[in-house]
Amino acid sequence: MKNSLIYLLFPLFILLLGCSNDDDTAVAPVTTNPTHLKGTLFFDWATEGTLAFNTETAIKREFLSYNSKRNNWDISRDNEILLTVSKNEISSDVMTFTMSKMSDGSIANQFEYTPLNGGSAFNSGKLSPDKSLVAVMPTFREGLVLLKTDGTVVAHLEDVNGEKLDRSEQVQWLPDNGILLTHKNYIIKIAPPYTSGSLVKEMNFEDWGDMGVNQQGTKIAVRVTNHIHMMNIDGSDFVQVTESNSKEAYPTFSPDGKYLLIGTDYKPVAPMGAIWYLKIIPADGKKYNVSNDSEGVIPVMIDRNNSLQTASGAMLWR
Repeated sequence: MKNSLIYLLFPLFILLLGCSNDDDTAVAPVTTNPTHLKGTLFFDWATEGTLAFNTETAIKREFLSYNSKRNNWDISRDNEILLTVSKNEISSDVMTFTMSKMSDGSIANQFEYTPLNGGSAFNSGKLSPDKSLVAVMPTFREGLVLLKTDGTVVAHLEDVNGEKLDRSEQVQWLPDNGILLTHKNYIIKIAPPYTSGSLVKEMNFEDWGDMGVNQQGTKIAVRVTNHIHMMNIDGSDFVQVTESNSKEAYPTFSPDGKYLLIGTDYKPVAPMGAIWYLKIIPADGKKYNVSNDSEGVIPVMIDRNNSLQTASGAMLWR
């Protein structure tokens, strides 16, 4: 189903596992991390692949080894399924979507996907909350594609009110399998069957992005210029929640929605790359200075030397 999205209320995106059990071979614990944190941080770091840090034990381990053919990965909200999207060949447009069980690495589902409009080898995917759908993130050629987990196309959204979606647009799932989509200067909410949407907030800022949504579907976090802001899911109560001497990016909610994992001291290091440090703040709407580590800021300290953990790619908290 191919749709041209019209949004309402508007004035007129292995070889797998070092499995997901947290007792795997690991780097020794590290610091006295707060015991009230729950779950595991997953993040990419350079050519070390994807790492996992248990917030309760302060143990880090390899989760996925580095693979140049892997475009991206995602983990279901119940921490049961790992999704990986990999190119069949470096020069090929065809990609393999693999859903594997986190418990033992066995394949639960797998299908091949060829971009509907062709010409892209950089597609990435995100699992819906109920694990029944995969959102194929927008590209310059084909916008947003929603698939069943057998590869069947559910919806193809190429434009909003006649304006084409492009690769910069961001997509986050909502609990009811609705989605939040960024487009131009807008955040738009789209419910199944994905034929219309409503305006959440007009973002009148020159530089903004890195949108995150809590699993409860009640809060949005987003970067505006150099700092993170939060708002309610309806766009109300828009407040700045970080400050620093540098730049923050990629706000990621904890599973219970009470905390935000933040990329701090963000620095570009290559034409398409960057690095940042990991810190955690309460998602309570208050403002936290992540340079001075004001009260409430939790630095993610990993190794024996108590150094701050760095990251350079996708981040999840499960």
